[in-house]
Amino acid sequence: MPDHKPGAAADADTGVRDLYERRRYLEAYAEHTNLRVAADPHEAVGGLWEELGQLQFQFLLANGLQPDHSLLDIGCGTLRGGRHFIRFLAPGRYTGFELSESALQWGRDLIRAEQLSEKQPRLTLNTSRDLRFAPFAGETFDFLLAQSVFTHLMPEHVDECFAHVGAVMHALSVFFFTFRQAAEFKRTTVKDFDYPFAFFEGLAARQGFAIARRDDYRHPRQQVMVEIRKA
Repeated sequence: MPDHKPGAAADADTGVRDLYERRRYLEAYAEHTNLRVAADPHEAVGGLWEELGQLQFQFLLANGLQPDHSLLDIGCGTLRGGRHFIRFLAPGRYTGFELSESALQWGRDLIRAEQLSEKQPRLTLNTSRDLRFAPFAGETFDFLLAQSVFTHLMPEHVDECFAHVGAVMHALSVFFFTFRQAAEFKRTTVKDFDYPFAFFEGLAARQGFAIARRDDYRHPRQQVMVEIRKA
C-alpha cells in the first residue's frame, strides 16, 4: 500500500529536489521520469492518456500527415501519441526519441501488447542527454513533433534544439511543438517552465526558420502549439 503517513509527500518532494540539485538537469529529468514511469506510465507523461494522444494525432492528420511520411516524435515518452502514429504510418516511418530508458521499455511492451511490432517503429534512447540529434545524422523527417517537451526544458536546451533541428529537416519539413505561455520566462517547479512567445521568435529568426502560432490546437491545459519551417 502507498505510504500516507504525515510528511511522506514532503519527503518525496525533497528527494526530487535533491535529484535535480545533484545532477545535470537532463540527467535528473531522465531519472525522475524513470521513477514516474515505475509509479504510473500514463501519469508519467502528464496523464490525459486518451485525450492528448488523440489530440496530437488528429492535429497532424489535419496538417497533412500521410502514411508514407516520416515522423520524429521528440520526447515520445510512453507513446501516449506514438501508439496512434505507429498504427497509422507505414512500417519504419515512426521514430521516437526519448531521455527515459524506462519510458522506452514501457513503450516497447505497449507496441507488443497492441500488436504493432510489424510497423517496425524505431525507439531511440537519447544517451547523450542533449538535443543535437546525433543518432539521426544524415536523415531528415517530414514531420517533427515535440508535445509537452519545451514545457520541461530550460532555455539553453530549447536554444540547442533550434540550433540543430534544421539538420534533420528538409526544405518541406514542419516541426510542431507546444509550450506554456507567460509574459516572461519562469520556472514554476523543478521540471516545469513557462515562456513568452517572443523567446521562440528570437530563436527562429537566429536560425532562419519561419514561425507561427497555431491557435487551432485546443490543448486542455492551454499549451500553445507552434510550427516552424525552413524559411
